[in-house]
Amino acid sequence: MAAMLRRQRSLPARVVLIAAGVAVACGDDGDTQGGGGLGGAGGAADGGGGLSASDFIDPSSYDCGAGEPLPADRPYAFGCLHDASCMSRFIAAHRMGTIFAPENSLSALRASILIGADVAETDVRSTLDGRVVLVHDAEVDRTLDGTGNVRDFSLAEIQAMAMIPKSTDPVDADFSCDRAPTMEEALAVADGKIVIEFETKETEAAIVTAQYMSDNDLYGTAYIQCAPDECDAIRAVVADVPIMVRVTEMAHLDQVEAYDPPPILVEIDGTQTWLVPEVLDRIHGTGAKAFTNVFFSADVVAFGGDYSLYDEIFEKDVQVLQTEFPHWALYGIGRATPLP
Repeated sequence: MAAMLRRQRSLPARVVLIAAGVAVACGDDGDTQGGGGLGGAGGAADGGGGLSASDFIDPSSYDCGAGEPLPADRPYAFGCLHDASCMSRFIAAHRMGTIFAPENSLSALRASILIGADVAETDVRSTLDGRVVLVHDAEVDRTLDGTGNVRDFSLAEIQAMAMIPKSTDPVDADFSCDRAPTMEEALAVADGKIVIEFETKETEAAIVTAQYMSDNDLYGTAYIQCAPDECDAIRAVVADVPIMVRVTEMAHLDQVEAYDPPPILVEIDGTQTWLVPEVLDRIHGTGAKAFTNVFFSADVVAFGGDYSLYDEIFEKDVQVLQTEFPHWALYGIGRATPLP
């Protein structure tokens, strides 16, 4: 909470007024944060002036009994995100859509495709036998029915563990089939329907992912998110893999400008320090799009039923917003409507 309040000093006053009461639902993306965002916090599905996730998509359309998802209409051709000349507004679903289903699950991914999210963010870690699985924490304890470190289990052992239900999961949905997916399984579901962001939790896992993307001509379907030192290590092995560089200090922009090929995205903090023309112009000057999280800004405001801040942040010349609540963000920018 203290860290969140420090960040709020540069946010609009209306954010600060609402944030303290709802912070538990918009977890940080730290590696070992208790609660792990919405996944562990609970109680957030019916916020936003009464608009819940189930008001937009029926859980039976993406849970274990569902078929292949068909993406909602988008105002651009698929591939736009990777195209420096294509400027649009993109919504990224945190942990593949944790408001819809267990975090980093294939059910959550299917839901994000159906609702029309543009990007599904997820996390890559290595198993004992060298496979890449999509698990946020270093330990399985919070999200899977087991105890211990991900890297101490084989893939078969990881996928024998059921996903632990969250209090925000729809009560009438069937997620019994969901297990921690492999990178390959997620790419197969996403191909041509949604872009996957693979966040580097372990550089080794990100390198394996980058190599798989290269070997299977999947550059248009995914990218790797990494800090500058991680990006350097990944690009040393797969020199042209699409990346999003996560910058946390101004000196990192020099590194961003040196990449060849340039990153497709640059992630910056959503504060007044970063959301200024001189920073955004440098990012756009490389051919990259600007990406920011809205967990503590637009998402917080939306709890009060005000969805306008998503659009306001886009107006600052940011191209991608990552949210815990894709249905609210898409509704706020006019790309989703509740079911009849």
